[in-house]
Amino acid sequence: MVLTVFEAASQLEKKGLLVRAKYDQSEKIISHLNDLMGQNVPDDLADFYRARIQKVNFFRALVPSWNPYVGWTMPQDEIELLKPHDAMPLFYDGCGSIYGLDLTPGLSTPSVYLFDHESADGGPTHAAGSSLARFLLLLAIQERAFEEGWPVRWELQIDPDLGSCSRAPPHWAVD
Repeated sequence: MVLTVFEAASQLEKKGLLVRAKYDQSEKIISHLNDLMGQNVPDDLADFYRARIQKVNFFRALVPSWNPYVGWTMPQDEIELLKPHDAMPLFYDGCGSIYGLDLTPGLSTPSVYLFDHESADGGPTHAAGSSLARFLLLLAIQERAFEEGWPVRWELQIDPDLGSCSRAPPHWAVD
């Protein structure tokens, strides 16, 4: 079953695990990032901005914002950090690393990866979601899973395709 970003966001909002931005700047953000990246952002990423996701659980989203007085406020350093790896930053992980969406051309459903700040080459270290929608659901409960000691591979109950992400394996295959 294909899960959309809007469906995932709605599920999380009902559980009190998602905060939305007050104002909708999505079309301005999408247009700006299309120009900045030199390609159209994937549909899932456009939907992410249209859903106005600001926070999932305690993870803060890395979303550009427009202010008519100062212009763009952007996660510019993070964008520049992931640009050589064909990825767009989505969230901080809380420890200095970044979750980013794969922008490799030709993908119909891009995966989400963790880009560890301690990685030698800066590339993706492990898969965090086979799609942006599934990633949002995993992100919302990952801290709970850790605290409660859920079994290895618990993520497969929510994202059965996590092991098939092309650029890096899931964390249990790396650790």
